Amino acid sequence: MASMDIHLDGDGVWSDLLEKKPEDVIHTTEHMAIAALSAGMTSGRPSIAIRINLPDGKVVVAETSMRLFLNAADAFRARYRKDIV
Repeated sequence: MASMDIHLDGDGVWSDLLEKKPEDVIHTTEHMAIAALSAGMTSGRPSIAIRINLPDGKVVVAETSMRLFLNAADAFRARYRKDIV
């Protein structure tokens, strides 16, 4: 089952990254791609895949359910509505 942590106030939320060596953390703000997969879940429900090309040529594909993705988007929209209008 897909799972997701949603942090509406994310500043400093991943403090464990401070303990890692800089070369062990890849932070990119470059191009990302997102795709809807109409039956991506084992249940046959839709999912979302996010593709991130890393500087070393490797590729990360993270997938979650459409339901979790949209719930996260709704939560962020509610929290930051006045800042994004």
